[in-house]
Amino acid sequence: MSDTTSARHVFWRTVTVAGLSTVGALVWSSRRRSAGGRHEMPDLPGAHEDGTFHVTPDGRLQQD
Repeated sequence: MSDTTSARHVFWRTVTVAGLSTVGALVWSSRRRSAGGRHEMPDLPGAHEDGTFHVTPDGRLQQD
């Protein structure tokens, strides 16, 4: 095998590995996102309060 043929094989192997790595990274990145396409917020204190709230006519927040 000549040096030119060997260089072409190395080039195409490099291109193939780079392409597969790129596709793999894109698939991995898209699969680690939540179903809604957004990152979910971590649970914070008070994030799961019991009951419902509403705003009164004077602008105050009142728990039902």
